[in-house]
Amino acid sequence: MNPSTPRHSRSHSPARIRATVALLGAAFLGGALFSAPAAAQTYPDQPVRLVIPYPPGGALSILGAIITASAEAHLGQPMLSLSRPGGGGAVGATFVAQSKPDGYTLLLGDPSINVIRPVVEKLPYNADDLVPIARITYSPFIFVSSKSAPFKTVKELVEYAKNNPGKVVYSSDNVNGWTYTAFELLKKRAGIEMRGVEFGGGGPAVTNVIGGNTMAYAGVPSVVQEHLNSGTLNALCVSDTKRYAPMPDIPTCAEAGVDVQWGAWIGVFAPKGTAPERVTKLRETFKALVEDKGFQTLAGRINADLAYLDAEEFGKTLKADMDALR
Repeated sequence: MNPSTPRHSRSHSPARIRATVALLGAAFLGGALFSAPAAAQTYPDQPVRLVIPYPPGGALSILGAIITASAEAHLGQPMLSLSRPGGGGAVGATFVAQSKPDGYTLLLGDPSINVIRPVVEKLPYNADDLVPIARITYSPFIFVSSKSAPFKTVKELVEYAKNNPGKVVYSSDNVNGWTYTAFELLKKRAGIEMRGVEFGGGGPAVTNVIGGNTMAYAGVPSVVQEHLNSGTLNALCVSDTKRYAPMPDIPTCAEAGVDVQWGAWIGVFAPKGTAPERVTKLRETFKALVEDKGFQTLAGRINADLAYLDAEEFGKTLKADMDALR
């Protein structure tokens, strides 16, 4: 190039700078728009924790173990069981309610900690601090007695309690828990006095009635059926409008002379504020899980009565239950 020929230098005029900034901004926004769905689709990118709020051996811990063993195929990440017992389930429920609402910490809940106690007690959390994801099971209660108890039927229990006020001692989970409520209904309907001992969960509660430390208990089939089959407990009645199909010889409580109808569900909850797209992913995961034949087989082995409800229908039943208590 001839040194005397002037070079055509790049223009740095204000108009050109504004145009360049506009182009870079458009490119950035375009990248963000394309990357946002991709980022949303990465959930979950780490294991999800399922908090079990009661001690080992109860209905929630047994079902929780099966859920966490089976969920990865549908979730895309492992699901880990995290035990947080204490306070009759309130410790675990509070832990989840106060966790970051990112979809990585869930609660396996029940009527006690998600409906009854938030309505009738002052707790560190409110019922609406936990949003429903899915109901997994629904079961009636089976009232049982220890082999050493001085009664083998509901009629004999009522007669003994009337002749010995306050002498019948039963295993309970927690004040305002589901077993506690079942016995409150039985006492009210039969007009009798009994004394409950709270053990903090179904596992230790059933252990104490088997050991003869208490006389009676009311538990879901997944907790008591194996002990009935082995003969270590005696069946009294089922708290439903019909007999329990897997054990048709056990009468309903109404058939036995005291009309008690009370059931228990187990469901999954997330902290309030969890992003809608993550709630949707979790709903889809648990729906697929309950429809999975392998999971159904495992649930059947522990006598869990699968009764799936999606978040919307589950939420309606929760509201109805809470309205009935107010």
